[in-house]
Amino acid sequence: MDEYGRNGDDASSRERLIHAADEEMRAQHTAAVTMAAVAARAGVSRATAFRQLGGSREMVVQVGLLRAQRHIERARERMAAQDDVFAKMEDVMAYNARELPEDPVIVAMMAQHSASVRHPDIQAVTTTVSGPVLLEGQQSGLIRTDVSMPELIDFLIEQTYLAAEDPQRSEEAARLRFRRFVAPAIRPQPTPSESATIAAELDQALTAATDAVAAAKRAAGRLRNGAVKAADRSGDRQGCP
Repeated sequence: MDEYGRNGDDASSRERLIHAADEEMRAQHTAAVTMAAVAARAGVSRATAFRQLGGSREMVVQVGLLRAQRHIERARERMAAQDDVFAKMEDVMAYNARELPEDPVIVAMMAQHSASVRHPDIQAVTTTVSGPVLLEGQQSGLIRTDVSMPELIDFLIEQTYLAAEDPQRSEEAARLRFRRFVAPAIRPQPTPSESATIAAELDQALTAATDAVAAAKRAAGRLRNGAVKAADRSGDRQGCP
């Protein structure tokens, strides 16, 4: 049995079908190929193809994952080149936003949105790549721990899809998305008591600042009045015979 609970023959048939689907999509220049064509290329019955792949949507996901392997290796290399947890994740998001949409099958896979975000194979691959970095961040206090790892993975996949689907699809846009939306969301969040303390400190600081501004205005007024009186006295002395 393999990791999915299939016996050796089933696993072999499934792999053969996935590679056949990949070849058919390349030959047809589209992700919209028929299961019958894939079955014929793989040398199995249409019923076997459906039993092993479950349908065209699943076939797109599996071929998309097959084609994503080179991107996964590149993502690992880019992460290894960065020291900071957030720099690792930002760099990979920028890379994915630029490279993934170049493959029409991966685009079709991402177009499934929530269905592919929560697909166990996609989650497993993302966890393999990003899980160790997230765990490192949690252990060092940089990544929030009040949200489960699967939820963090879901969020990262969703944001990667959004970055890849952005009309600009530039590295700068992807990095800006990460810094504005992703990083703040996965950093540790203040507890209710901490929020109350911060609010009280802010209120106290604002009150002190308001009092300081009012005192400055009063002092400026006194200075102006003093200057006017001094000018008046000077004028009076100059006007004396």
